[in-house]
Amino acid sequence: MAVEKKYYRDLDFIRAISCIAVLLYHLDILKGGYLAVCTFFVLSGYLSSISFFYKDKVSIFSYYKNRFIKLYIPLLIVVFLTIAFYSLFSSFNWVNLKPETTSVLLGYNNIWQISTNLDYFTRSATSFFTHFWFISILIQLDIIFPILFLILKKIGDKVSKKLSCCFLTIISLILFVYLICSRNVDNFMNIYYGTVARSFSFIVGINMAFFHYYFNNYFPKFFSSKLLNREVFYSYFVLLLYFFTFTVVDSKTIVVLLIISSLISCRLIKYGTVYYDNKKTFIDKFFNWISSFSYEIYLIQFPVIFFFNEISMNLWLKIPLMILIIFALSYIINFSLNYKKDCDGIVKKEEEKITCLVFIILIASFGLYNYAISKDYTSELKKLEEQMAKNEELLKIKQEEYKANLNEEQEKWNKVLDDLSNGEEEIKKIVSELPIVGIGDSVLLGAASNIYQKFPNAYVDAKVSRTDYEANAVLTNLLKKGSLGNPIIIALGTNGQCGDPCRKVILNTIGDRTVFWINVSNDYEVHVNSSIEKFVSLYDNVHLIDWHAISLNHNEYFVPDGVHLTPLGKEAYTNAIYDAIYKLYYDEYQIKKEEIISKHEDEEKNKITFYGNDLLINAFDGLKEKFPNANYELSNDYTYEKLLAELKEGVKNKSLTYRVVFGFDNSFEITSSQYEEILKICKDYQVIIISLKKMEMKRENLYLFDFYTSIKNNKDYLMVDKIHLTPSGNKELVKLLDQKFNRE
Repeated sequence: MAVEKKYYRDLDFIRAISCIAVLLYHLDILKGGYLAVCTFFVLSGYLSSISFFYKDKVSIFSYYKNRFIKLYIPLLIVVFLTIAFYSLFSSFNWVNLKPETTSVLLGYNNIWQISTNLDYFTRSATSFFTHFWFISILIQLDIIFPILFLILKKIGDKVSKKLSCCFLTIISLILFVYLICSRNVDNFMNIYYGTVARSFSFIVGINMAFFHYYFNNYFPKFFSSKLLNREVFYSYFVLLLYFFTFTVVDSKTIVVLLIISSLISCRLIKYGTVYYDNKKTFIDKFFNWISSFSYEIYLIQFPVIFFFNEISMNLWLKIPLMILIIFALSYIINFSLNYKKDCDGIVKKEEEKITCLVFIILIASFGLYNYAISKDYTSELKKLEEQMAKNEELLKIKQEEYKANLNEEQEKWNKVLDDLSNGEEEIKKIVSELPIVGIGDSVLLGAASNIYQKFPNAYVDAKVSRTDYEANAVLTNLLKKGSLGNPIIIALGTNGQCGDPCRKVILNTIGDRTVFWINVSNDYEVHVNSSIEKFVSLYDNVHLIDWHAISLNHNEYFVPDGVHLTPLGKEAYTNAIYDAIYKLYYDEYQIKKEEIISKHEDEEKNKITFYGNDLLINAFDGLKEKFPNANYELSNDYTYEKLLAELKEGVKNKSLTYRVVFGFDNSFEITSSQYEEILKICKDYQVIIISLKKMEMKRENLYLFDFYTSIKNNKDYLMVDKIHLTPSGNKELVKLLDQKFNRE
């Protein structure tokens, strides 16, 4: 015998509040509003079961028909109205229109979203139909519900009421354990979108309905106190509202929150069905009104929100406007689909509703047409995904190679620096071991012992009263013997000069060896220093040792004649020769050192680091061919904050290459002002930004690589998703980048 159907005002209250909570979550206002979906699942399981208990005879066909009318027809209308509206705006690029819509229509959108790795909690990954995962699970559960109910009711009616309730409790516990064990899974969306996991809320709703129907009269009368009932009901409501308001999305705790919110919803429904009254206050009517089209509110809210997210508008104006439009459209759709029946059960003809419905159907038909003619790009995107996955694997190998090469290069360079830092000591050793040849007069002769101490491998040929005229014979003799070393010290002039002609003969004999010509301290007598200095300046391999300047005002260097040397003078004379040779070698070493460092700096300046996401990952094959030694920091996980942190770290530890290329497609949200912040960090580096949209930025260290114009002029460069480049687009990008760097 059917139970009398009653009106429970609290159920309307629960449904209306849950509907608003979900809406506010989608508006990014209520952090935990997504938990209200659990309440809807519990309500659905509970009310579907209770409605069956009210019937004298349960018809599976009638159930499916009613659910088709109440659940599926509004869904169809919203789906095709959304597509119709979307089709009017070319700026929306809905590349998954065909497969996503099909998944919604056939009731497997939750599975489709799992397969495409969409994240409900990441707003950038959403579409018009992201929230329809809930409807798909509801459709799937509705398909099996009447069969499950009839089996359990038959067990309860024919065998044991406790057995059917016990069976439902066991299923609930199994699902509870499944949820708890799934807390640490890598991809939580597989659980969040999963039919099995979400059926926990639905099953506990059915379980509560069976307990409520079979054993409600067994509860003590103490729990039937109206005052206590209200206190407990609102206590549970406040607790649920707390979770809606302050919950943060965290995969480690979200499973527990799904369980808790489902159980709290059960208790709310339990205490919300103790009392019923067909008299409605104004507040009751308000919540009943919201509840009457709460399903349509859920259906229409995300298409409206998604559209407004693309519009720049003051937030305080945008949110109320979105809410107003959502409520208006939801009410209109609900109004056009609900018709009253007369006492004979015949549907009344309400002309305004029929007119509204016809208008809606006409618009939806345009959406149906666009759905029918739309192309399924799944295979193309699958190929892109496979190519991206392949490139990401190659990228990992390339990144490891780069790090290894970088470490190896750094070790080599450190060794070079060590060698360069030890260069001065090496020069001293080299100079002291040089096989120098000294040709001179009595001044050199007096310093010979000091010279041999300073230059153990030296050869000194010095003679009292020797002039320039005799030098060539000595040099020629040494040359014939193969004993003419390098460098050559000419210490002649104290006894007069032979002039430039004989000096030229001397240099011809010496050849390309290095010559150090020492001037004299008695120039006031012989007047040779100016001619020596002038002659020396004509030859690159001849260098002046200005003994006159070195010894000036150093009387302690000379015996009374002012020419010949005291022990201190001999030491100073020898040091003058050594210092002149050392300086030449040191200067040559410094030039070589600067060339090595300059070459290294040039090599460092030619190094490139590419920062980017899919845009460069997709073009990686071409990039690594043209820039095999570049560093590739490419990832789809880049955020502005992560990019900023990496750049700061690179500047701090000096690992950032001189050239830095940023190549992000339009899915990476970064503004010009944020790029300005990046440019401040990279003020000492050359920055290249690959621009896929119009950008106006000017900095001395910035090159704005305008690929936007190329895309605008050649539509074949972009894939159907209007984000990723086609193979020809990738080739063009790499070619233009190669030209840019080769021109420098």
